[in-house]
Amino acid sequence: RDATNDITYLLLEAAKLCPTPHHTITLRVHDGTPDKLLLRALEVVELGIGLPAFVNDKSYIDYFTGNGAAIEDARDYALGGCLDGELPGKSRTNATGMFVVPLVLEITMNDGYCRRLERQLGPHTGAFELFATFEEFLNAFKTQLEYFMGLAAEEHNILLQAQADFFADPVHSSLMDGGIETGKDALSRTMPFENGAILNPVGMINVADSLAAVKKLVFEEKQTSKDTLIKALNTNWKGHEHLQKLFFNAPKYGNGNPYVDTIANDLYKFWSDTAATFPTIYGGTMKPAGISITSYGPAGSLTGATPDGRFAGENLADGSISPEQGRDTGGPTALIRSAFSIDQSRFQATLLNMKFHPFSLRSNTDLEKIASLIRIYFSKGGKHVQFNVVDRNT
Repeated sequence: RDATNDITYLLLEAAKLCPTPHHTITLRVHDGTPDKLLLRALEVVELGIGLPAFVNDKSYIDYFTGNGAAIEDARDYALGGCLDGELPGKSRTNATGMFVVPLVLEITMNDGYCRRLERQLGPHTGAFELFATFEEFLNAFKTQLEYFMGLAAEEHNILLQAQADFFADPVHSSLMDGGIETGKDALSRTMPFENGAILNPVGMINVADSLAAVKKLVFEEKQTSKDTLIKALNTNWKGHEHLQKLFFNAPKYGNGNPYVDTIANDLYKFWSDTAATFPTIYGGTMKPAGISITSYGPAGSLTGATPDGRFAGENLADGSISPEQGRDTGGPTALIRSAFSIDQSRFQATLLNMKFHPFSLRSNTDLEKIASLIRIYFSKGGKHVQFNVVDRNT
């Protein structure tokens, strides 16, 4: 049953009276969420503080029940940090990290070699110039991705073991489910829902855009050679400005275009499938997630030019389900068509940022349209959305 009550509205009223970025306010939305509540929440969004965020009850509950949790526990989920799905007292996320997927694409295009570190980091999967088909190139990328995901999983297990060996948290541990009865520190026991280690991609959408551009312009239309593209990327498009524009204008995620959206869904499916193959020291396997927080900035600074037309050092997409900034030109309904084309149910969390000019949220009718957008997105499997309401000058 819906649990909206007076405190629900008081929290939103407090955010309007004291509009600060923390503490985070998140509204769980389900079929029975009152329209009045959604509109009241959007009145707070209209202030431009980016709160509340909206999450889809069904998607979070399905994540937990799909991983073996009882429905009663799943309905009691809460969000840890920003969007991490947790069962209070019965789970915890200790090892997350930010995995920069475009770095793997860059390494793949150089046969496992990292130009920035001047080292062979990945396995030899073949020179990009020698791939006869897009499928060969995609398989090479997935081989590299699986390899580096394995290294990330190993690092997570080392971190978890180090925490168990050298740290103790008796107060926190005593408050966990069965903490007193087990007599064990939370870092040294398996929780009823083991959520301890997460594999979390950053910049996956940039890779989807890049692969779509390579597929279309190199393998299908043959508008440039593989050798020329490698030279353009390795020189940050210098001397190849016409090529940069060509790749920049290739199909982009966020516009409801199946050509690129299908690639994005395939990559996220590969990520969730592969994450489930790596064990954790607590038992069970790594869980897939999709939160980027502010990592898209430093991650972009580490990443060279990419085939989506991006220059070296530029920010990556600002959320796991968000388009690269400025590439979604078809409006909000086209954006959510791209977003719900990705199967998000297996992920502990995903992140979709949307931007609106303050002019577009001035009337009650405007708010009703945004409320409908949220409901439709969630009915199609979207997991989370939050809004930045700010003009370009500000």
